[in-house]
Amino acid sequence: MKVGMLFPGYGNQFVGMAKELYDNFRIMQEYFEEASHCLDSNFVKLCYASSDIELGKISNAYPSIFLLSTSIAIMLKDHFGIKVDKVAGHGLGEYSALCFSGGISFPDGLYLLKKLSDFYTKIKQQIDVKTVVIDGLSSRDVKKICKENSSQDNSAQISVYSKDSEHMVTGNTSAVEAVAKSASSKGADKVTKFNLEEALHNPLLREIFDQLKLYLTKVDFKDLLIPMISCINGKEVISAQSAQNLIMDLIIKPICWNNVLKQFSDMDIIIIPSPSKNFVSEIRNFYPNKAIIGIESLLDIDNLKAILEETINIDINDINNDNDSIINNLLGINNI
Repeated sequence: MKVGMLFPGYGNQFVGMAKELYDNFRIMQEYFEEASHCLDSNFVKLCYASSDIELGKISNAYPSIFLLSTSIAIMLKDHFGIKVDKVAGHGLGEYSALCFSGGISFPDGLYLLKKLSDFYTKIKQQIDVKTVVIDGLSSRDVKKICKENSSQDNSAQISVYSKDSEHMVTGNTSAVEAVAKSASSKGADKVTKFNLEEALHNPLLREIFDQLKLYLTKVDFKDLLIPMISCINGKEVISAQSAQNLIMDLIIKPICWNNVLKQFSDMDIIIIPSPSKNFVSEIRNFYPNKAIIGIESLLDIDNLKAILEETINIDINDINNDNDSIINNLLGINNI
């Protein structure tokens, strides 16, 4: 049995996310405490007693979604002995994937995301940038439209290849608006403004790339214990150097999410440690015949147990949960 894990990125956060899991698992509470100490911020209040507007601010959202998805994944590994064979993250979800697979420590992940959010918040006030989603045109057509409506000082590029016929385009506002108008006239089913604050994955953010690069020397990157699929090129990442390069490329290069999902075709189960129903639904639509389960509640954990029981034909409920080694041996699951 092969288990994959996919981590969500920015935009999947909301107040109250996975509160039931936080209330019931001490290991998650400990990660909240560590994050609050590292960044001098009350993440319990932020995630469970603020507003979606406050939580959605980049300076809050980046570390919060990293904290939540990483702590859920580690809880599944440490408390239930789930062994994961492959990981990937959508955009900033790669920080969670890297942390879970041993590429960076939890504090280092928080540190980098704090720097990234600070740099982005500052530069966002200095550049004119906009993002739209174009649905119903091929990658080739969208690339051509972007090229036709771009110049050296006023450009637009695909920032996310979401599906074969769905793309995010980011760039200077006037160029993106021209692309949107052209796409509509050339048969796009739908063109919508992307309302989230984030507009990464574009060469316009080279300044952030250069600033963050200065801080990477303070982070101890390690070889990954679990293979990670890069959301930039869909290739497997194992080495510490490749992981470090990936963090940087994520700022200025487009996400090829379709290519990432294709690399999970050999997984029997895909776990999503996230409260985002939209993200889970997207993966289910891509793999309608696979066992896809999002984890945000105790019921989700029960459902995961049921899927594991069905897959390997044993009843783990009959096993004493205190004896992790017995569970692991019977399930073929080993702690990372």
